[in-house]
Amino acid sequence: MSLPYPPPYQDLATLAEHTTLAPRTIEEWVKLGRLPAPKVREGKRLWKWKEVERYLDGDAGAVSAAPDQEATRIREATMRIAAGK
Repeated sequence: MSLPYPPPYQDLATLAEHTTLAPRTIEEWVKLGRLPAPKVREGKRLWKWKEVERYLDGDAGAVSAAPDQEATRIREATMRIAAGK
């Protein structure tokens, strides 16, 4: 039996190995929106490799701004629309 490489879902340790990032860096990048948040199933956090690739390649929308910056941008745009500007 042959398993896919890299694994389609990875825990923090495996993701760190595949990205050559420290686990703390991964955690921080998730907070900043530079990497996707993990999926949580029965207490186990798993990252989907295809999503991670999109973020690292710069193809994910959240890469351009941290979550707080994105929320501010959306809020301001909504206020402009509501004000009719």
